[in-house]
Amino acid sequence: MRKNSGQIVLILVLITVVGLTIGLSLISRTVTDVRISSQIEESGRAFSAAEAGVENALKVVNVFPTGTTKSVNLNNATADYSVSDMGGDSSLYSFPLVEANSSQLLWLVNHNSDGSLGTNYYDITGSIDICWGAAGNKSAVILSLYYETGGEYKIAKASFDSITRGNQFAIADTIGGPFCGSSYIYKHTVNFNSDYGLSSANLIALRMTPVYENTSIGVKPTAQLPVQGNQVNSVGKSSTGVVRKIQVNKSYNLLPNLLDFALYCETSCQ
Repeated sequence: MRKNSGQIVLILVLITVVGLTIGLSLISRTVTDVRISSQIEESGRAFSAAEAGVENALKVVNVFPTGTTKSVNLNNATADYSVSDMGGDSSLYSFPLVEANSSQLLWLVNHNSDGSLGTNYYDITGSIDICWGAAGNKSAVILSLYYETGGEYKIAKASFDSITRGNQFAIADTIGGPFCGSSYIYKHTVNFNSDYGLSSANLIALRMTPVYENTSIGVKPTAQLPVQGNQVNSVGKSSTGVVRKIQVNKSYNLLPNLLDFALYCETSCQ
């Protein structure tokens, strides 16, 4: 009888241990799930605050000076946001990866606070290094220049390839790299006189269109480049200290591709 009693106690102890193990495991999982849910909620709250900061910045981007930090308060969250210029100097200006036959626009004239074109043009006697391509890339670029002369707006084109393929493109000035202070392997130095036959004109914009392959593009001017748009940085923070950051680049409005094939002027076209 005593032997059987000892076995029953041992079984009860084992059952208790197993039960406690299962119970603790369930409690631990529940606590973890609650913690994850709380973190997701706080993360979403901080991200929403950062988005609100971006929205506020885009509304007042032309009202307060660039570089100024502003704040917005929401329920259980806050956001600090600031606006800075993109471009506006002679340092490297980089564009993200551009799909073949798509384009990026480099403005060569300043913009007013209402988004209209100003009258401060890029120095036509200066040059601009256009760099593109990475290892294994065999892309070419078409450079379409918009300019104004005598009240008429015109377009001129030049094209440069990384290899010879019978397309009547000029070959890039230099091949191998790295160029423009980055990892680009092709470069052409744009000279507005030799490339486009212009000695005097008001430069408006340069459209850069890669062909054959996707590629990233970098621009290194010799003179000060006009501001290309604004960059908004917003940092949202929840009441528990969770932080989320958002960065938005807002460039000026792009010229439609249709203008590459149209003639237009301020008064009357002959």
